[in-house]
Amino acid sequence: MKKLIAIIVLSLISVSASFAGENPKLFKEINRKLKLDASQLNLSKVHKNYVVVKFKIVNGEIEILGAVGSKELRQLIVNKLEEMDIDSESKASKVYRYKFNFRAEGQQ
Repeated sequence: MKKLIAIIVLSLISVSASFAGENPKLFKEINRKLKLDASQLNLSKVHKNYVVVKFKIVNGEIEILGAVGSKELRQLIVNKLEEMDIDSESKASKVYRYKFNFRAEGQQ
């Protein structure tokens, strides 16, 4: 039990999308498919831990246009998004911007 408490557990506490109202099915699909194992990352307790990703969906695949945030988290999110196959309808010309927020849990 102590071992579990000592391990840093990250949880995706929220995913917000600036265009969620325009395509809620896409928002739900990405949120459902995005599973992260970020247990080896050290999150800041002082600064907010987030990644903002700008992307398009072309032929069911996510094409990353840019990403900002902490280097480790940014790379982890970008890799997971690029691996996804998207079933929701979307226009190839539409640019989406999602913000993923993280926090550390289980630390004492």
